[in-house]
Amino acid sequence: GIYRGVKIIRRDAFDQDRLFEREFSGIQIYEPVSRTHPGLVAVLHFGRGDGYFYCVMEVADDQQTGSQIHPSQYAPRTLSSELARRGRLPVAECAQCGLALTAALEHLHQQGVVHRDIKPSNILFIHGAPKFADIGLVTDIDEEGPWVDTSGYMPPEGPGAVAADIYSLGKVLYDISLGKNREEFPELPT
Repeated sequence: GIYRGVKIIRRDAFDQDRLFEREFSGIQIYEPVSRTHPGLVAVLHFGRGDGYFYCVMEVADDQQTGSQIHPSQYAPRTLSSELARRGRLPVAECAQCGLALTAALEHLHQQGVVHRDIKPSNILFIHGAPKFADIGLVTDIDEEGPWVDTSGYMPPEGPGAVAADIYSLGKVLYDISLGKNREEFPELPT
């Protein structure tokens, strides 16, 4: 009677073995940290099969029904879906979301780990609380890794450092608080 999210990552979705292995490595690094802070999506189990690996985690709220999941109509509630549906979020909600995410990011960094791909679509709501998700690019702080550029969220110096995660989160907060596209930064609303 409890729903879980299952992500299946297939080898044939990647051009190179090392990128597939990089994503699996991210899950291995993140999994033991994932259940140590309420702002991180908890990975409950992960494993490998022939040509794929999988990750079982908390399921995101539904966009329409919240914690009440109806599989035939389910659509995950992400910060991206909230922006698309509502536009700019109210100030109090932005502050609450910002505090929750900065606390989670601080905890992740204290564990010696960086996220490397912070953006609205990688922030899920679970029981109404925002949590960092999509952890395939997670790595140890300052470890070299591939540059996966989500336009506008990656700092000019590239991903992989604490400062890069903070920059990306700052762009997310710009999006939600001003209702403007990150590419417009530092423009303010008229």
